[in-house]
Amino acid sequence: MAPGAAAPAEAARPQTYARLFALLGSVRPPTAVLAAAGALSLAGAGASLAFPLLTQRLVDALSASQPYQSVAVLLVGALLAGTALSVASELILARGAVGIAARLRDRVLAKLLRLPVRHFDETDTGARVSRVVSDCEALSRLGTEEAVSAVTGAVTLAGTVAVLWWLDGALTLVLTGSVAVAFALSAPAIMRMESIAADLQARKARLGGILTQVFSEIRLVKSFGAERAEAARCAAEVGDLAHQQWRMARLGIALQTVSGLAIVVALVVILVYGGMRVGRGDLSMGTFTAFVLYIFSVAGPFAQIGGFITELQAAKGASARLSDLLDAADEDAGGGAALPGGDGVLALRGVRFAYPDRAQPVLDGFDLDLAPGTTTALVGASGAGKSTVMALILRFHEPDAGGVFFGGRAAVEHALAAWRAMFGYVAQHAPIMPGSIRDNIRYGAPGIDDARLRAAAAAARALEFIEALPEGFDTRLTEQGGNLSGGQRQRINLARVFARDPRIVLLDEATASLDAETEHAIQQALERLMRGRTNLVIAHRLSTVLRADRICMLEGGRITGSGAHADLYATHAGYRALVDRQFSDGEGPGS
Repeated sequence: MAPGAAAPAEAARPQTYARLFALLGSVRPPTAVLAAAGALSLAGAGASLAFPLLTQRLVDALSASQPYQSVAVLLVGALLAGTALSVASELILARGAVGIAARLRDRVLAKLLRLPVRHFDETDTGARVSRVVSDCEALSRLGTEEAVSAVTGAVTLAGTVAVLWWLDGALTLVLTGSVAVAFALSAPAIMRMESIAADLQARKARLGGILTQVFSEIRLVKSFGAERAEAARCAAEVGDLAHQQWRMARLGIALQTVSGLAIVVALVVILVYGGMRVGRGDLSMGTFTAFVLYIFSVAGPFAQIGGFITELQAAKGASARLSDLLDAADEDAGGGAALPGGDGVLALRGVRFAYPDRAQPVLDGFDLDLAPGTTTALVGASGAGKSTVMALILRFHEPDAGGVFFGGRAAVEHALAAWRAMFGYVAQHAPIMPGSIRDNIRYGAPGIDDARLRAAAAAARALEFIEALPEGFDTRLTEQGGNLSGGQRQRINLARVFARDPRIVLLDEATASLDAETEHAIQQALERLMRGRTNLVIAHRLSTVLRADRICMLEGGRITGSGAHADLYATHAGYRALVDRQFSDGEGPGS
């Protein structure tokens, strides 16, 4: 596998708690913030623990006709203090969770943008979105709200048991026995939740990927009448997801039912047994009342601990996926050698390159020199590797053997950002980014002023239609430029390259999907763009490359012939056959 390539999904490292805690530790809020939230939460729990004891004193005072006003004030104060402390803790934790999610998302997004193109070729868009949205959210909840809630619940539970034992040991044994049975019955369900939670996240990511593909290619779906097929495909994924959600829901209901029954059984036994002891005078009514209240206090901590365990399983899987992503090798940033001033020869020498999923190399022994100020056309059958050559020049991929050179120095010796700044790349599909027309033209040259912006639009023959729009350069473009025609999108794309003012222009089927009239207008803009620059042109329509200084025929992973059109047509059988197939009337350029 080439450097920087994403590891296959099956090679992902196992889920471990060490990876989870390491990732949380790198983005958690300051210790003082967590400590403050924890202290407030524990103080609130303490106030809650005091509430039944104060209730005991109040009931006993009322039963004995003793003064009760001070106890009543303390009781109300404990209730209000516990509520206020809990709310303050929750606010701090919510702010901390938002901060963790934001920091983690910033880190994941920055990492994604540093990954090599191969990673995006090998992974699903929905999975990447899920990493940024769902997985970061799962970790942020666990690292703040759920963690402090679990600690508070554990402390509250321990304190409750201690107070209960102090109040009455026999009744405490009845309660703890019921709780122990409930926990033993719940343990298998809790363990099964981990695998279900991981599968749920994977299925959500897969569904997100399918929806992204369907909605981004909605014209294809509708033009081929595939709505029912896509609905069925999505329904199958939704059904699988619903099945897993139903499994998780059943486990959650089972856990709630077991814990609820345990509390009810304990309550019935304690009411019967405790009532008998109150009747015999062995237990005061106040103590019995406090004990019953503490039973309900046990349910809350158990719910907190159970919620933490569920979130822990989800976060464990999320941390494994995020760690795999964050540990992946970045794109090779290159060396620090300065690019030579002026023009230089761009050359590919002895290049061999194969995609990971293909046994045969696309290029093998490939050599190509692009002389300064000349236009070179690369032609060949579909799948011959023409676009791969451009991908290697732009360093979207690195050759398996050989290399790319400029001015006699290898591309990897130069900083990647500086290397790519030399090029203006015009793709067939005319990519449009979210934002306005102004944002899109300035995309590769954010510092240009309005004069250069207008000049770039004019050079691309886009100024006239832009100024005819109600909002001109500030017109907001919909997803993929859906509110523009294909020719308008391509002109915006060309204006973006004009604004960048590159040394070298790479044209990859720039007019392939346009009608003849629009192609003619775009071709004029392209000729203006290419003037005085080094140019590499790929085109299936040979009529668009016949005036190139040199035409190179790509076959079997290497250049098998090159020259001007007339010479190449006369001497190269493969090129002659390619031309004749396109100009089959016998009066084409080769005749």
